[in-house]
Amino acid sequence: MRAGVTFAALLAVCGLLAGSAGAARADNPVLTGDVGSNDSFSIGLSDATGAPVSHLDPGTYTLLVHDHSSFHNFHFSGPGVDVSSDVDGIGDKTFTVTLTDGTYFFQCDPHSSQMHGKFTVGSATTTTTPPPTPPRSVPVKLAAAVTSTGKISLRPTAGLSAGTFAITVADRSATDGFRFAGPGVARATGVVFRGTVTWRVKLQAGRYTFRSVRHPTLRGSVVVGA
Repeated sequence: MRAGVTFAALLAVCGLLAGSAGAARADNPVLTGDVGSNDSFSIGLSDATGAPVSHLDPGTYTLLVHDHSSFHNFHFSGPGVDVSSDVDGIGDKTFTVTLTDGTYFFQCDPHSSQMHGKFTVGSATTTTTPPPTPPRSVPVKLAAAVTSTGKISLRPTAGLSAGTFAITVADRSATDGFRFAGPGVARATGVVFRGTVTWRVKLQAGRYTFRSVRHPTLRGSVVVGA
C-alpha cells in the first residue's frame, strides 16, 4: 500500500512539473502589432510595456496583431519569419515567431510606401547602408475625388495603358473614403480622413474599380490596356 501511494505521488509530481514546463514554453514575451485604427494610415509595433520596438534580444516571441481595417494589413518579415494578416480581414491574429540576429520589418502591403517600420535584433545595428533607389519612370497622372455629397469620380478613364500612374485623390468627405482596386493594387483613403493624397502605383492590363468606402454601390471602373 505504501509503495502504491509513493508511486501515485510521484506521478502527481511529474504531472505538475510537466505542466509548469508547458506554461513556461507558452509564456513568451508579447509583441503587439496595430494597424489601421479607425481606417487611418497608421501602423506600429510595441513591446510588453507598450513602448515602440526599436531593438530586441534574440528569442521566441508571441506576436499579437490587431488589424482594424478592411483595406490594410500587418506584414511582419525578417530572417526566418514571414507572417501577415489578410488585407480584407478585420480582427486579431496571433503568431509565434523566433527572432535571430538581423533586421526585421513590418508594413501594410497595399500602402508600404506610407505604412512601414523596422527594428534590429541581437548584434545587428541600424547603421547599414540602404540599397540604392532605382530610377523612376514618369507616371501617368489620374485625378480622383470623393465629395461631401457622396459623389465619386476618376479621370481620365479611357485610353490608359499598363505602366506607372500617380493617382491624386481629393477626399472632401469626413464620413466616407475613396477606394481603388484591381490587379496588384488595393488602395483607399480612410473614412475619417479628409484631404489630398497621391498614390504611385503600377497598373497591369485589366479592369480596375473605384468606389466609395462606405457605400460600395457608388462605383465606377476603368480598363487598362496591355
